[in-house]
Amino acid sequence: MMGGWPAYQVPEGWVARGWRFEVEATRPAQRPVIVQHFGARRFAYNWALAQVKANLDARAADPSIPPLAWTLPTFRKAWNQAKTEVAPWWPCCSKEAYSCGITDLLAALHGWSASKQGRRAGARVGFPRFKARHRDRGRVRFTTGTMRLEADRRHLTLPVVGRLRSKENTRRLERLLAKGQAQVLSMTLSEQGGRLFVSVATIVAQAPRRPSQPDARCGVDLGIGVEWAVVAHADGTIERITHPRPGRSPRASTAGSPARHRAGSSDPEGIAKRKPSWRPWTGVWPTCAANPSIPSLLP
Repeated sequence: MMGGWPAYQVPEGWVARGWRFEVEATRPAQRPVIVQHFGARRFAYNWALAQVKANLDARAADPSIPPLAWTLPTFRKAWNQAKTEVAPWWPCCSKEAYSCGITDLLAALHGWSASKQGRRAGARVGFPRFKARHRDRGRVRFTTGTMRLEADRRHLTLPVVGRLRSKENTRRLERLLAKGQAQVLSMTLSEQGGRLFVSVATIVAQAPRRPSQPDARCGVDLGIGVEWAVVAHADGTIERITHPRPGRSPRASTAGSPARHRAGSSDPEGIAKRKPSWRPWTGVWPTCAANPSIPSLLP
């Protein structure tokens, strides 16, 4: 039932890197469109989960029924055949919203199956449940379509949703994209605490680090004599590295501070100079500093 879950292979010389920007709508009509995309993803997730449960219940009653393949092409084909009937409003949202919901369900089923068979480390994962609006954090992921960072470095564009204003400057990522040193894999629009965020998954070109002298060889000995390290190079030269200079003594750092000369701060003799505090449970009243035989007036 569970098909393979191919992982994305980062090309050699590239590294995966994520970026996150807080955004806001550029026009009032944009907010309902964003909420509708969140609901479309949740609807596709629940619809696919209902298909899985219906197949499992049918197989429990009649084992001759073939199992439903838990693969993305299978669910996408079934969704395209049923979307006109189950969701007549589907053209209002990007197709990526429905694909995101189905993909998230397959990831949940994959985690449950791996946990049940003991192939997944960590806490036990339960079977996926239906998502409700008050329990599910709104999010939608885009992998195709119009995904770009605008040249003004203050706006991002998503399919159907349109342009969103970034509260942060996107120049670091925009420069890499303009130079061809980065590629956008996906953009995820999410809501957290009433605020909107766009997470951009990219791969960034990284030049391999090469030593300045690749053929050079040396031997290093640590802790010999008073030196911290002794390095013998291939040309016969010997380099001696001394120990790092110790830091200043804590006692010397407070030599000129007024706290050192304050009564009772550091010297034992100053402890006797301190005025006794009033402790009512002892029954002893503190005395006046000028005349110890006269009790001090306390409120």
